[in-house]
Amino acid sequence: MDIEDVGAGVDAPTRGSQKDINKALVFPKKTAEGNKHPSSFDETKSSVPGTQKIYLKTYGCSHNVSDSEYMEGILTNYGYRMETDPAKADLWLLNSCTVKDPSQAAFMHLVHKAKDIGTPVVVAGCVSQADQSIKGLEDVSVVGISQIDRVVEVVEQTLLGDTVKLLAKKSLPALDLPKIRKNRLVEIIPLSTGCLGSCTYCKVSLSLRVYFSVLLAPCLL
Repeated sequence: MDIEDVGAGVDAPTRGSQKDINKALVFPKKTAEGNKHPSSFDETKSSVPGTQKIYLKTYGCSHNVSDSEYMEGILTNYGYRMETDPAKADLWLLNSCTVKDPSQAAFMHLVHKAKDIGTPVVVAGCVSQADQSIKGLEDVSVVGISQIDRVVEVVEQTLLGDTVKLLAKKSLPALDLPKIRKNRLVEIIPLSTGCLGSCTYCKVSLSLRVYFSVLLAPCLL
């Protein structure tokens, strides 16, 4: 099934079953065998939720690092085990960055690799939030930048063979969520989320157009 949130700007529960997903549309996904999921997912369904191994890869800024620390803390607190070797993981969680092309290309390479080897994958971060129609993410589960507190829901449903897309904007997740720091001496406190499209170093075309127009203005006088 495909599960997609459509209630932009509405707070959703932190944790719940499939029917609790806020204003979600659920569509049966047909495969070569009709409505039946591939056998690999049938095998996953027989396992106990919260016991699988998760490989987490983060790209980008300190804010992304903080989001990954929260997601790792939430997943670990629920019972999932974090795995450093992607080959041994039951699911890949990839936190993306869209500021520069190399990081986005590296992220998309891992997405395609996961699909090629049949490993369930969940993507987070700026790439999927900024461009929901990007080629290669159509059949991939997505947890939005303000939905990271619901990562367990997305991981559970993805392991069951469903495609989940939680991209609706809502209030930021609480700062007291479980968190596993990458550096025990450094605490990252997220103050905002999303993109204003005005950073001169970013690959976003609008930012670059504004930047270069300012630089070239004196030459046109």
